[in-house]
Amino acid sequence: MAQIALKGEHRTGLGKQAAKHLRRSGLLPAVVYGTGETPVSIAVKVREMETLLHTAGRNAIVNLTLDGEENGGRITLMKEIQHHPIDGRLLHVDFQHISLTQKIRREVPVVAVGMPVGVRSEGGILEHSLHTVEVECLAAEIPEKIEVDVTGLGINKSLHIRDLLGIDSRIVTDPERLVFLVVPPTVIKEAVPGEAPVAEEEAKEPELSVERGKKEDEEDEEEEK
Repeated sequence: MAQIALKGEHRTGLGKQAAKHLRRSGLLPAVVYGTGETPVSIAVKVREMETLLHTAGRNAIVNLTLDGEENGGRITLMKEIQHHPIDGRLLHVDFQHISLTQKIRREVPVVAVGMPVGVRSEGGILEHSLHTVEVECLAAEIPEKIEVDVTGLGINKSLHIRDLLGIDSRIVTDPERLVFLVVPPTVIKEAVPGEAPVAEEEAKEPELSVERGKKEDEEDEEEEK
């Protein structure tokens, strides 16, 4: 995985007002930290961060160079990215200083490939229960995504994490977690004029058995006597 160069600058102003001032000037508040290191408050250009995320994704290796540093950049990963809850604009980024020779854990997306036979031929619905999985590997080996062939799934057939280990052994998520499941279609009974349609799965009112009916009639006669 290639390293993406990014320049940042130290910042001294902290708090909400200082952060708002930075954003108005086209800068994004951020912090960089690592094991045994004192966190450093920095700022990076919003446009450069947006381009980085769009072209390289959240798991890109970022070579972060700060103003005044002459020993080269810091090898980092984006640990946490905060977005505005309404308009989605970037608010803050945490960079984690890492070693390229030590394994780390990261979340990567799981993507379905193909159309399940249970959907294509039997009208089922593919449920995607788990959208990301955790992998453990060197930073340079972090996959962009994990693709899973689901074409062989029939009705009520599923794939769990344990089924994905043959695709990518770096996955460390609980093996019993459900990832994909093809559920049967909901059959709607033909509606009687003036009545709403009823799904076949809807519970029916139990019918009174003949024997039970006779017993209740006998009990009623005894009470009348």
